[in-house]
Amino acid sequence: MKCFGNIGYGAVAVFSCFLTCLAVSEEAGAQTLRRAIDVPDKAVESRWEKNAQGDTELNYYVNDWCDYYLFRINDRSYDLKPGKNTVYRKIEGSQSYNPFMRSGSYYRFRGGFPGSFDISVPYALPVRPGAETSWRMDRRERSRTMNFRMAAGDTVYAVRSGVACLTEDRRLLLVYHNDRTFAAYLMMAENMTAPGEDIRVGQPVGIAGSSGVSLSFFFLDRNKFDGYEAAGYMYTHFIPVFRTSAGDVRPEEQTVYVSVVDDGLIMQDMSRKEQKRYLREKGRKSGK
Repeated sequence: MKCFGNIGYGAVAVFSCFLTCLAVSEEAGAQTLRRAIDVPDKAVESRWEKNAQGDTELNYYVNDWCDYYLFRINDRSYDLKPGKNTVYRKIEGSQSYNPFMRSGSYYRFRGGFPGSFDISVPYALPVRPGAETSWRMDRRERSRTMNFRMAAGDTVYAVRSGVACLTEDRRLLLVYHNDRTFAAYLMMAENMTAPGEDIRVGQPVGIAGSSGVSLSFFFLDRNKFDGYEAAGYMYTHFIPVFRTSAGDVRPEEQTVYVSVVDDGLIMQDMSRKEQKRYLREKGRKSGK
């Protein structure tokens, strides 16, 4: 939007246009991928504590629902899970070496390293089943991000099952999947989920903003940690396969596709027990 391109605007019109541009600028500036990835305040806290046996422990508490990676320069690094993580224990009365007593530098990153990344895992499109959409690269983001065409006020649907993570901006949604990949939902006018909520593919999760909804898919990449160094940006982004009326396809930019959400897509991230429960409930609802 170019606000001051017409010198024939009256003062009121110019001021109105300025406020509109400012609002759009602030929305885009606040809802960035960087803000979705950043570690929220107090999401990870460390404490020296005594256990029941009198041993001294260094415990890290993850007050979030996704994994974290504690990278320590020139020392051992740690995978942190939600809840309590004991990274060091000194037995009472022992003279064991404590590597945490000397000064050092460390970084915290959201996520963990995928055991095996499968690019063929299908996702749903972020629109209701049967609806059409297309996408184009979101030029507002430095990392690969897909902007999906939707009308402002349309419902945004979850593209894959996972758990909602903490974010600094409540309009942002960051979902952590079972395979340690993330999906970040950006540019929404409203986020309909809460941190810690179990997200099911195809469920309503938000309301599209004025520019639709943007999604970025990524994971913490082990290959970007070189020994005792962290080489810049530590995440790798990808464009996934989507389930459509034309089958599972990696969508071409600015090409229209029809959304499909079927049982296979819904159940792919479930345990066997959850799959049986889902099919049982579905059969009960259909009267079978």
